[in-house]
Amino acid sequence: MKYCCKKDVVARTVAGVNVLVPVHGCTRSVYTLNDVGAGLWELIVEPKSQDELAGALVEQYQVAMETARRDVQAFIDDLMRLGLVEEQA
Repeated sequence: MKYCCKKDVVARTVAGVNVLVPVHGCTRSVYTLNDVGAGLWELIVEPKSQDELAGALVEQYQVAMETARRDVQAFIDDLMRLGLVEEQA
């Protein structure tokens, strides 16, 4: 399975803070991302699998693949729960 950010969610950096703003309907929430999350968000502009995302974390931060996979899973789960990403086959 691959994941991609929804087209109606805008990512911006405001005063040094990475934010996601859903622009559909009435915007009631703005979500913040740390630098790692912002980097992952940039990667899922095009569909990526969890393994591709974990590989990017391993390469950039020299963490263990198991740790990267666990962190990516939590990140994707959170974004899915908030309706900010979508699954693609």
